[in-house]
Amino acid sequence: DIDINSWEYILANADNSIAEYAPPELVTLEGQLVDSRIADALAAMAADTRAQGLSVYLSSGYRDYSTQQYLYNRKISQGHSAEEAAKIVTPPGTSEHQTGLCCDITDYYHDPKTTDLENTETFQWLLAHCQEYGFILRYPEDKQDITQVMYEPWHFRYVGVEAARY
Repeated sequence: DIDINSWEYILANADNSIAEYAPPELVTLEGQLVDSRIADALAAMAADTRAQGLSVYLSSGYRDYSTQQYLYNRKISQGHSAEEAAKIVTPPGTSEHQTGLCCDITDYYHDPKTTDLENTETFQWLLAHCQEYGFILRYPEDKQDITQVMYEPWHFRYVGVEAARY
């Protein structure tokens, strides 16, 4: 039993545009802007991962509408169709990054990020423990037909501890 209208359940995807939404308050955590309401949980998850002797790199937290527009258009200019581009970089107004409730998390800076990240110890630990902090792996490999987004073993989304554990 959850209140689907609560802030942590805002849904941004191809079927649910959030238009030019911006979180009420952003804070900077390890160089990334995130919704202030998830900062403590994200900081704790990163600290506990490091306590296991693992490296943690936070990247791509909050992105505003215009940044998402730029990234999406860049994929199209690189030769991807609009449909293909939307599976790699969601169009503006449909990106979870615009909610400020997610962060890409890797073991160190990766450019580009690839699915090989699933083989890192950092990913394995995060996947096993992220729910303890209220996070989920938002774009798992076996749900691409539902999410309409490619598998991203780096994209962790805050939904609260109760929902994440469920």
